[in-house]
Amino acid sequence: MPSQAGPQPGMLSTFIWFFLRVKGRISRQEFSLGFFGLVLVDILVIRIGTRFGSAPRYYTNSPPGDDVSITSLLLILSLWPFAAIIVKRLHDLNVSGWWALAILGVPHLAGALHERTWIPYLAIVGTLSLLPGLKGDNRFGRDPLARAGI
Repeated sequence: MPSQAGPQPGMLSTFIWFFLRVKGRISRQEFSLGFFGLVLVDILVIRIGTRFGSAPRYYTNSPPGDDVSITSLLLILSLWPFAAIIVKRLHDLNVSGWWALAILGVPHLAGALHERTWIPYLAIVGTLSLLPGLKGDNRFGRDPLARAGI
């Protein structure tokens, strides 16, 4: 009978850690799967919201008003999981998660370069998806590849 070092985390606790906590490190693969999974969820939220007449204003080009749609609230809530996986990916690169706040400057950078906003975002996500993390443990936790047994 194999010995266990301690209780194994359940699926719910792993899900909560991955999407809601900012401590720890994740690998390139975990980042890519989590990020693009969240993008797909946001696309589904927008599509379902437009079917029920609850699409965000920027999606329908409607004038600003006092109404806040449920779809908009769900999209705002999805910002935290995006932030959590970006911070954990930065931790894998041995960079403080506070650098994720630099992403707030992307619209201004895109405006200064006369580019569409999604181009710098795509560059950031591509960079985080392609740069290998620091080998071995660092100040933010164990190496995610060693944790996975790779």
